[in-house]
Amino acid sequence: MPSYLELLKRLPKTNCKECGLESCLLFALKVSAGEWDISKCPSLPKEELAGKVEERITFNQLLENLKELKERFKRLNLREVAHNLGAKVEQNLAVLPYLDDEVLIELDANGYPLSLKSQKGFEPDPRDEILLMNYFLYNGDKPLSQEFVGLESFPHSLSKVATLKRYAEEPLARLFDEKREAVLEALKSFKISQLKVSNSGISFIVYALPRVPLMVNYWAGDPEEGLSSYCKVLYDASAISYLDLECLVFLAERLAEKL
Repeated sequence: MPSYLELLKRLPKTNCKECGLESCLLFALKVSAGEWDISKCPSLPKEELAGKVEERITFNQLLENLKELKERFKRLNLREVAHNLGAKVEQNLAVLPYLDDEVLIELDANGYPLSLKSQKGFEPDPRDEILLMNYFLYNGDKPLSQEFVGLESFPHSLSKVATLKRYAEEPLARLFDEKREAVLEALKSFKISQLKVSNSGISFIVYALPRVPLMVNYWAGDPEEGLSSYCKVLYDASAISYLDLECLVFLAERLAEKL
């Protein structure tokens, strides 16, 4: 069975409700957690769904974690931490750049969060909410090192390296293989720096969050030499001060999805 992100990509995203649930996102989360029958979607090509079952957090666990996180987040004064994290506070609103979008957080009179939404109007995925709230709750204060390292450089990351490769690095490599010019055009919607483009590859730094830049290195490979294309995502050495490993991996996954 696919992960919920893989499944969501294959759904029509029309939120037709014929499966018995309110949205395609909810269907993907429940199916990947083993809590809903995949055959209930009338639009899903069942023959494409064979695959390895991956150990992922269940939907109920995800919601429980989100509920607990929201309670902690509500008690955080964003006026006190926003500037340190690259967010701007404008009257009763905190604005945080996030990939190619901005997150708008409504604040009460004292600076505590009331609601969180996307500037572009997209419905936040529960994992987006977890990532964004963790970013504020971590309240990292370690300066960016400008030294980019692989995920494997962080403690206890071994199990996450394979996940990063499967859900971010390999999809990014395929994107550059198949839609190079379109992806370069899409990058204009992101805050990037040090973009280098050549026949042999592409490299750039993207500010996925103001204090969590990612460096993406893509090599085009050499078919004549039997060398496949390859992509590597690197993180600022300070990244672990701003997000946990799960969120760092998901941030790279989200980048691949957005592109």
